[in-house]
Amino acid sequence: MLARCIYREEHDDTHVEIWEEGDRRSLWFDDVILQTEIYLHDAAVLPNPVNRFMLAHLMFGLPLRRVLLAGCGGGAIARWFHARAPEIRGEAVELSPVVARLAREYFDFPDPSTSGWSLRVEDVREYVVHSEFRYDFVLLDLEEAQSTPDWLTGNEFLDRCRRRLSPQGVLTLNLIVNETTDTGVALQQVREVFGPDILLLTEPDHDNLLVMVFRGMPPESPDDAQLARRGQRWGMDFRRMAARITRLSGDPPGDPGMG
Repeated sequence: MLARCIYREEHDDTHVEIWEEGDRRSLWFDDVILQTEIYLHDAAVLPNPVNRFMLAHLMFGLPLRRVLLAGCGGGAIARWFHARAPEIRGEAVELSPVVARLAREYFDFPDPSTSGWSLRVEDVREYVVHSEFRYDFVLLDLEEAQSTPDWLTGNEFLDRCRRRLSPQGVLTLNLIVNETTDTGVALQQVREVFGPDILLLTEPDHDNLLVMVFRGMPPESPDDAQLARRGQRWGMDFRRMAARITRLSGDPPGDPGMG
């Protein structure tokens, strides 16, 4: 089936398009950045493998009551959570009013009047300062000029995010790896805030590096039975994800006093 463009707009020097192919609908920036992809008739399945890997923390079976999505895109993950676990509450924070509008109009972002989700148009740097909520899961999925902005891995912002986490909370950072990214520096900054023990995860067909950090100590690796059971619950191949996790532990480089 041929793909067709159903929406096109220029805003803030960014070219935005929405494409449809069969049951798939996708949001693209500048013709090269796939921002969001959904199945129109099955909200409980995420077609984009990076989106699925962003949720790898679910394999640990940690408490999950409230979620913060920093960077909404089309809202596929919020939509998925609402379909899979409607009892979960969450906030998606999106800087662009255009992207927020498209999430509502074209990508079925959960209606706040019938769900526990809200979509806020504001700067997440300000949101984490004044929010009254504690989150069990925070996802940082933001880009500027096709790179991870420096402030996203800065100590000040990460510390504010850490303060918003519940005692067993987890934060996942989608780190865009390219020629402008100093991955070592970014990981060192993350470890300075969250401690030396972090988990790294890569999706085989994408260059992004997913960084998982925890308010407390990282949980033990689930056994095969737990991976299978939780994978069935969430519709994820957690065994495949678990095999791709790298654990870093010990003192972060350049900070021998942290333990």
